[in-house]
Amino acid sequence: MVMILLVAVVGGDDRGVARDYRPVDRGQEFLLPPSMTEWLPEDHLVWFVIAAVARLDTTAFHRRAKRGGVGRRGYDPDMLLTLFVYAMAHGESSSRQIERLCHTDVAFRIICAQDVPDHTVLARFRQHHEAALTDLLTESLVLAAQLGMVSLGVVAFDGTKIAANASKDTNRSEDYLRTQAEQFLATVAETDTAEDARFGADRRGDEPPPGMDRTHRDQRISQALEQIQARREKAERAAAEQAETTRAYDQAVADGATRAGAPPKGADRVAVARARWERLQAEAQARYAEFLARPRPPGRMVAPDEHHKVRAARAAYEAARAHTERTAAGQTAPAAGQPAASAVPGQAGKDRLTANLTDPDSRLLKTRNGWVQGYNCQTAASTDEFLISARATQDANDLEQFIPTKDDVTATAAHLAERTGRTDLTVGTMVGDAGYDSDTNLTTDGPDRLIADAKRHVIDRRAVTDPATGDPPDNATPREKMNHRLRTPDGHALYKQRAPMIETPYAWVKDRRGLRRFARRGLAAVQAELSLAAAVTNLLKLRTKGITTTRLRTT
Repeated sequence: MVMILLVAVVGGDDRGVARDYRPVDRGQEFLLPPSMTEWLPEDHLVWFVIAAVARLDTTAFHRRAKRGGVGRRGYDPDMLLTLFVYAMAHGESSSRQIERLCHTDVAFRIICAQDVPDHTVLARFRQHHEAALTDLLTESLVLAAQLGMVSLGVVAFDGTKIAANASKDTNRSEDYLRTQAEQFLATVAETDTAEDARFGADRRGDEPPPGMDRTHRDQRISQALEQIQARREKAERAAAEQAETTRAYDQAVADGATRAGAPPKGADRVAVARARWERLQAEAQARYAEFLARPRPPGRMVAPDEHHKVRAARAAYEAARAHTERTAAGQTAPAAGQPAASAVPGQAGKDRLTANLTDPDSRLLKTRNGWVQGYNCQTAASTDEFLISARATQDANDLEQFIPTKDDVTATAAHLAERTGRTDLTVGTMVGDAGYDSDTNLTTDGPDRLIADAKRHVIDRRAVTDPATGDPPDNATPREKMNHRLRTPDGHALYKQRAPMIETPYAWVKDRRGLRRFARRGLAAVQAELSLAAAVTNLLKLRTKGITTTRLRTT
């Protein structure tokens, strides 16, 4: 009976029910001053970021900060930089949002030590230190190299398009911009005359805020016209170089030489297709004659004209000839069953030059998902997936970006070796896709390179169906030598490292850092934003590789 009563008391219906509520007294003061070091655990990301920034050389940020004068104290540049690094680590770039987080988020409150900077302070800090933020990528690499990382035996490089803070609908043609400039000049003259009559020659009346007057828009139009003129001159130089390349290619085909890869733009595609057809037909005829010359030919062999490669080459030749005949006859419509070419948004023709009024430095770029107003960002990654180079460019394609990327990578490697004293920071082989395939890129001075001449699936198929061994022929062209190397087991295995090495950092920058659209405008501002995202990616890469906050503080 006693046992039953105990069970009823201990395990009855009131089991797990609180006796009362905890007091909620938001007016209660702390008995002792709280310590920020106890707010978050030691392994929290905020402590790692604070320790990492403390290891960086931030002299360039302090150089602009003036002290010793009158007025209130300024904010420590290291603290402001840490705010931006931690915010970028969470995909946040808005100065207003960072200010809000400094009020509401514990980690941000720790960084600013509860002395919350205004969003204007943050925005001006980012604006005034564009060059220092651009160099922050190198500083992150110096820290990684000092910790024994950054391997440059294989360096992968590639380009990706990132949207600008501008709409593609604000692109305007040169004629439109010149007309607008003339209209603005006329409007300014008329307005000045009317205001002189109303306010007097030495007074302007109630002025609009800076940057909102008529002359500011006129300056943007002038800047856009300068961009168009520079692009026209560049296009003319490129057209002259392309014409010479095409002439040499056509002459080589006429002389009977074979060329690997796709023909250059403007080449005589009929002659190229015919030469390929005749070459494959001759090779098939030689194999067929050798087959018939055997005393007892085993089985049967398909006739030369019926070989699948010969038939495909003949069909390609006939299609090229038909297209040329239609073009010569003035027929612009595609053949039956073929889709019509889609128009470029905001452009009346493919070769029409335009400029963007919102961000004149940005360009209208074609991507796999359509057109985007943005920048072509070139990056290079080390073997252990640290971003070595990150450059924002205005070129629509990657072809002319290998040499600048190569120069940037080699200069960074030399700088790292000088700062750290390491002797193993030498660039080995640079690996890129077919977007960089040109004779100039293959033959220019610099490190060894492996540049594809076709899509990844084509390279994989050729390595299996047409493998190569040894060295290429002595009389092979640079592209033929590269084609031969890609078909060797070592070359193919080396090229397969490219995608994971460079695509993984792209995923970090775009998804983890949230950099799918730049927040600021202008090439210099965009470059600073890209470099900051790359530097933050490198710093967080240290953490994923096992570098602890304690090691950063003590090493």
